[in-house]
Amino acid sequence: MEELVLVALIGIAAGLVKGVSGFGSSLVTIPLLTMVYGVERIDEIVIMMITFNVFLNVLLLVENKGFTIRSLKNVYLITTAGVIFTIVGLELLQVLNAQIIVYIAAVLIILAASVKIYNLYVANPLKMKPTKLLQILIGTLSGIGNGIASVDGPPVVFYLTGTNADKTTFKNTLAAHFVVMGIMGVIMIAINGLYTQSILISTLYLGLFTTTGLLIGMLISRKLNERTFQKIVVVILVFLAISMFL
Repeated sequence: MEELVLVALIGIAAGLVKGVSGFGSSLVTIPLLTMVYGVERIDEIVIMMITFNVFLNVLLLVENKGFTIRSLKNVYLITTAGVIFTIVGLELLQVLNAQIIVYIAAVLIILAASVKIYNLYVANPLKMKPTKLLQILIGTLSGIGNGIASVDGPPVVFYLTGTNADKTTFKNTLAAHFVVMGIMGVIMIAINGLYTQSILISTLYLGLFTTTGLLIGMLISRKLNERTFQKIVVVILVFLAISMFL
């Protein structure tokens, strides 16, 4: 019973973070669930996370009234490169230390937080140009990170922060990218026959509470003005970066 309560609380916390900021559910869920289930079940945890995150990201896209087809156009190069290099990342998983990739992701998050802080408090904000080459590079890093250590979000968060995306663009771009990457992940999991009855039941249970947290987070996000949203994103980025070094 204690384990079920802990899993429910973790799910609500992860959903709340994602509902407010548009990202971070996996980075919250994976380390905490590993503490509950044990590191030997990390593969099951990743499968659960990939699966229910597809539903969460679809909800984010539907909920945000600012969503348009342009959201997909803005992300297609990142996502295409991400899908391709996820396969490369899976191959590199055999020879590279996944923890190195986690540290690289943490550095990207720190850089994103630094840029965000600078732009909040300096009159002349920094802004990278959203070139196609930059998008392909970000997608490549996202895919490799996804394939090796299931950390596809940090490069995209860094890109959106560096290009000074507003709240709507920030959340829509992340959700659209994660939906496509998630669907591809679910297909690969199904093809490899990795779904079991136990995993599906656990996914349903965790997904129920994560969705609850997501809905609460989305309600909170609606009431946030642009500057407050950016400040909350900074706090979440710093927290996630620190947690990835632990």
